[in-house]
This record gives sequence, C-alpha cells and structure tokens, in this order.
Amino acid sequence: MELNKSILLLLISSSLISAFANGQDASPAPSPAVISLISKATSPRQSPSSTASAPSPSQSSSLFASSDSKSVPAESPLPPATSARTNAPAGAAEDSHEGLPLLFPNPSSSGNPVLKKICDSTDHPTECLTSITPFQTGESDPVSVLKMEMQALRQGFKKAIAKATEINDDPAVAIEVKGCLDTCLEIYDSGLYDLDDALEAINSHDIDRLKTVLSAAVSDIETCEEAFEEEGTGDSPMKEFDKELTTLASNNLAIASALLR
Repeated sequence: MELNKSILLLLISSSLISAFANGQDASPAPSPAVISLISKATSPRQSPSSTASAPSPSQSSSLFASSDSKSVPAESPLPPATSARTNAPAGAAEDSHEGLPLLFPNPSSSGNPVLKKICDSTDHPTECLTSITPFQTGESDPVSVLKMEMQALRQGFKKAIAKATEINDDPAVAIEVKGCLDTCLEIYDSGLYDLDDALEAINSHDIDRLKTVLSAAVSDIETCEEAFEEEGTGDSPMKEFDKELTTLASNNLAIASALLR
C-alpha cells in the first residue's frame, strides 16, 4: 500500500514539473480518476469491524439477551419428587396404629421437643403427640404429660361408651351381641374409675400403685374383645375403638414407667 502511494505521488509530481517546465501558468485540474486514486491512497485503511454499522439500542439489547442465553445453559427439569413410602422396601410392614381416627379424628401434634422426647418413650409416639395436643396446659414435665394422656384416655372411654350404647339400643342388633356390648360398657366404665385411682396415685406420689392401675386398664380393654370371641358372634363392632383405647392406655403405662427411671 505504501509503495502504491509513493508511485502515485511521484507521477503527480512529475506531471507538475513538466507543466512548469513547459511555461504553463497553472497546472490543469486533476482528472476525477486521479482524485479518486489520491483519496484512496491518502485515506487510512479501516478495519472490517469499524466499517460495520453500530447496532441500534433494540438490536443491542437483543444481542445481550442472545449472549446471555448462550452463556448460561438452560436448567434441566427437576426429576419428579418421590415419597418416602415409594422408596420403602417391598413388603415392609406398616405401623398398625397410624392415627386415632375415631377418638381423635383431627390429628395435630406439638412441636415441643420435650413433649416429643417423652412420647418417644412410648410404643406409639405419633398417637401420643396427637392425643395430648388438645389437652396441653403449657407444661411439659413428665407428670404433666402423663396427666394429659390420661385425659385423652378418659375422653376415649367416654366416646366408646357413647358408641356402644348407640349400638346396644338398636333393636335390630342380636341379643348375643348386646350381651357382649354390656360387658364392654362395664369395662369402659371401670376404665374411668381406674383413671380416677391413677390420678390419686400421682397426687400421693405412689408410682407403684399408678403402674398397677394403668396396667389393669390395658388388660380390661382386651376383655371387651374376648367377650365377642367367646360368644362367637364374629368381629366386635367396638374393635377399632378398643384398638385405639389400647394404644392410649399403653402410652399411659409407658410414661408412668418412665417416671421410675
């Protein structure tokens, strides 16, 4: 490029010198071709990037967006969530007491860590928390928690009495079934007296008596189901109630036993 410029300037200079040498007053105007060559020779060479037109603001935004979309890979969709039950081993045994739908149909539990620790000492910790929540007094020592669970069992006995009485008053129910229900009603009523004795034992700090009374409550509930088995009337209409009552009675006994540790 520099060589071409030098040659061109040399030619122009030679032309001017020749004109002066011939006695001309002024040099003729350069031709358009010469002017074009001079312009091209003297103007700086522009790079391809500088000759490109600048993008408009809207184009600039789209370019940044395009750049961002290329630099940041799109997130792949998350895998579907799987429940713990789905991942459980095939054939795993499920807890037979997943709740207390008859005695406490609206399950709720406390987030109190002290209550949880006490209920964890029972065979049915979930049912323990569910049943004591309606009776919370703000205290969480073992004796107070035991009293709450005793209140839950008391309410359970009352609901069982109401259900057994309803079935027993139905004229369509067989007399054999009514006889078994009479036994159940006696057991439930006796359970209320057992809880009264248990409360007296707590107030007198007689832990041995407390355990004896609560143990009797557990075995008495089983007597209701045994009555139907001995009579051969088929499944007891109080079977589910008795299962939940046994759960509560078992929890009471477990908490009382923990007081001795």
